[in-house]
Amino acid sequence: MSRKILFFLFFFLVSCVENLVHIQIFDNGSFSVKYNSIGNKSDLIDNDFMHPVSNDKHTWITSLSQKNESGTENIWEKETILSSPTKTKLTFTNPSNLQYDIDVSRNSYFFWDSYIFQSNIRNLEIDLKYPEIVNYLDIDEDDLSWLVPAKRYIFSESMKVFKEKNMIDEIIIDRINNQIDAYISYVEEKDYEKEFSRKSSEIFIDALSPMKRQLPKNFFLNITLIIDGIEKEFEKNTNLMLDGFTFSVAIPGSLRNTNATFVSELDNTIYWDFDFNDIATSHFNMYAHSIVINNLSLQLFLLIILLAFIGFICKKRLKKE
Repeated sequence: MSRKILFFLFFFLVSCVENLVHIQIFDNGSFSVKYNSIGNKSDLIDNDFMHPVSNDKHTWITSLSQKNESGTENIWEKETILSSPTKTKLTFTNPSNLQYDIDVSRNSYFFWDSYIFQSNIRNLEIDLKYPEIVNYLDIDEDDLSWLVPAKRYIFSESMKVFKEKNMIDEIIIDRINNQIDAYISYVEEKDYEKEFSRKSSEIFIDALSPMKRQLPKNFFLNITLIIDGIEKEFEKNTNLMLDGFTFSVAIPGSLRNTNATFVSELDNTIYWDFDFNDIATSHFNMYAHSIVINNLSLQLFLLIILLAFIGFICKKRLKKE
């Protein structure tokens, strides 16, 4: 069974989208990059993990196709490839997506060529942005218990923003908070998965509907705009929660040092696997170093040494005669 099929089966069992990034390093130090994301079409279009797009420096070619494997009618594959190899460091700094770089360097010496691959995935800073919910993120992805603290966070932050922009009695604030707490407690006793999968602003309005006459004029209109904005920012930072990543690098020569997850001895390809938990609060750095022996230079050097040695022996014999 091919590695690609194995990755696909792994995705189908445990992840929402599996993202594969393959870097091929060539002998001259240039490299090509290919992205493959496999998952539901809606997830691929939503750009949980954005593939590169063309700019004035590089041209990227993207395609989207449906998988043909039996029983995978809703599974699609998005592929993006770099149109031609490059020697330039690739840096992706889109603040609304994963931020990382890909860098390959080649240094030539008389006896060997040295290749170094480095890629640094910037952490999502979930612990700094959402300290109230970070402890709920390191859970099994099928466990939806993180939904409750996530919604609580969005509601709480929205009310803080509303208070900064509007005059509202503290008594009303307390009543709103109590009503939200009561509503969440009620929903938790039932099937909260369906309830909390809705937009936060809809849940908030439903929760406060019993006391809507006590609320300020245009309260729901103003708070909806605030909640939707905070929820969008939250989703931007957590939409990779169910995604998995595999970076693979085919590097020339003999591998000397790497922090890879797995090294294939068959084709000298090295692999790194990571997911949301690995980059939520910490950087994820990848490194590999290999060398290619310059056999011609080495043979020439040995030949020179051999000829020098033979010359020395011959000269010594001539002196004796």
